[in-house]
Amino acid sequence: MLEKFTYTTSAGKTLSLPRMENIPFGLIRKLRKEDDAEQFFALIEGVATAKDLAVLDAMTQAEVKELMDAWQKDSTISLGESSGS
Repeated sequence: MLEKFTYTTSAGKTLSLPRMENIPFGLIRKLRKEDDAEQFFALIEGVATAKDLAVLDAMTQAEVKELMDAWQKDSTISLGESSGS
């Protein structure tokens, strides 16, 4: 089983996402030419469960930014940065 990143919101709701290094490469490849907003939404919709999406939908934009920062900090790789950048 792949390791997950777990996050608890300020409202006490918990959600789990795959660690960034466990996101299927095909999903990243398919999104590479999309703009930043589309990449973000398609990535989340591609890896989150319906329960997790419901938690995300109830969060504010500031809370989602905190989630994204924590998710990236928890990971050993960074999305959007390639070694050729």
